[in-house]
Amino acid sequence: MTQSETAALPSRRWAITRALGFSVLVAPGVAIGRTPGFAWPHGARGAVSLTYDDGLNSQLDYAVPQLEASGFKATFFLVQENMEARLDDWVKVGQLGHEIGDHTENHPCGLASYSGATFEARQINPMERFLNAHFGRSHSRSYAYPCGYIGLGRGTPRDRIGRYAEVVGRDFMAARTTVGAPIDPRHAWRERTHLPGFEPTYDVDDPTLAYAYLQKAIRAGNWAILIFHDVTPRRMGEGGASMAVHQQILDYIAAEPLWCAPMGEVFQAVTRRS
Repeated sequence: MTQSETAALPSRRWAITRALGFSVLVAPGVAIGRTPGFAWPHGARGAVSLTYDDGLNSQLDYAVPQLEASGFKATFFLVQENMEARLDDWVKVGQLGHEIGDHTENHPCGLASYSGATFEARQINPMERFLNAHFGRSHSRSYAYPCGYIGLGRGTPRDRIGRYAEVVGRDFMAARTTVGAPIDPRHAWRERTHLPGFEPTYDVDDPTLAYAYLQKAIRAGNWAILIFHDVTPRRMGEGGASMAVHQQILDYIAAEPLWCAPMGEVFQAVTRRS
């Protein structure tokens, strides 16, 4: 990662500290778990979206069956070059009711050479054509930033972040990053190009970081977006989760007063209700 890219993306360790270390302040007379002026569906006290990046085979083989058994629908951010060999299986995932999102054609992490126009032409437009052809045309697709980098091209961090946000805001309903606290639903539209997500198993195969993050969402009446990559019988390394830990997180969500739905569905719900 270059110094300029570092300026655009805080470290993952910072992300965990930020997500789990801030204080939740509740004004006198405001009930915990109820954002003033906002009510979650089904009497829930918060919401969670489960998101899976990169279009990995392990998600088809292990994550989707666990989700289906738990009764949850998720968002899968696909990279064409990763999932094309099992396209038919991914089409079935969409038919099951899971959301299919855009994670670009080949997941670039080096973004300095792109302008807004070239990024659209080389990464977004080809992937959108591919998704439209195989999953149905969508005017409300969600996006996830590859590598978590939110700056595009050259210039100051403000220039690069603004350039990327302009492209994403023009092409997608909402976009997810990898850094930040659960989302206040009243601010979701304002933050739609930088909706924060959290990678609970990126550094350690343990469900407790997910539990803590979800409890913060419940206490504040907010929306948590969790991010997963590989889900395998045994954790394969950085970014991955074992099936056992993944299932523990799903079971925890099922036992808590949370509305679990794909990212796009929650975003549309909160922007209608806000």
